[in-house]
Order: sequence, then C-alpha cells, then structure tokens
Amino acid sequence: MKPVIFCLEDFEMHRFILESRLHQLVGNQAEVRFFKSLGQLKACSQRCDLLISDLNLGDSDADSTASFLREFCNHTPVLVQSAEIALPEALENETSGRIQATEKAGHGIKFSAAVATFMERFHHFSRNVK
Repeated sequence: MKPVIFCLEDFEMHRFILESRLHQLVGNQAEVRFFKSLGQLKACSQRCDLLISDLNLGDSDADSTASFLREFCNHTPVLVQSAEIALPEALENETSGRIQATEKAGHGIKFSAAVATFMERFHHFSRNVK
C-alpha cells in the first residue's frame, strides 16, 4: 500500500520544483496529488496520509490557511513550507509537532528529513497493522 501525499501549492514554479524533489525522495513509493487552492483541496473527497502545504495561496492568506492546517493536523501530519519563518515555526510549536516547518519548495535538510521520517513511519505502521 502506497501513502497518499497531497501538496497544496499555487505557484507553478514551486509546484514543479516540489514535484521534482518529491520524485527524488519517494519515487513511485507514494501517490502524490497537487492542489492549486485551498478550496480545491477542501472539495476533494479523497483522504491523504501527509499534507505538504504552502501558507499564502491565491484564495487564502497565511492566517486563514494556518487556521485550516491547525484543524487538518488533528488527523493528518502536515509539512508547512513558507518563505516566512515565524508563522510556520509557531504552528509547529503550538501543534506539538503535528505540523512541521520545512524549507520552501522541498529544498533543504528539514524537508528531506521530514519526508524520510514520514515514509519510514508509514511503512512501519503498515507492516504492523497487517
């Protein structure tokens, strides 16, 4: 069983870079779906195992997106990518790590480590549930 990863990114260049980076990190070991708006994500009936999200979107400012992510992380881990540093780190602190702040567009050690940890936990949990 492959994990389902949703990516919420409205800027096309960042989406392309993120898609390339995820392909390097997980290859075909996960199903990855991209959403360009918070409204599009909310309208999706499929569930995911991990959400990678930008904060500033065309249909949602950073504070509104953060509010949504606070609720979403109660059932699904979230990686927040933002050029802004303060809000993602505050979200990480107030959600006891259910939201992790990572580098923008999948660049950097925090992002790579967070995805690797997620994949390890997912596969470990999947093996132990059977």
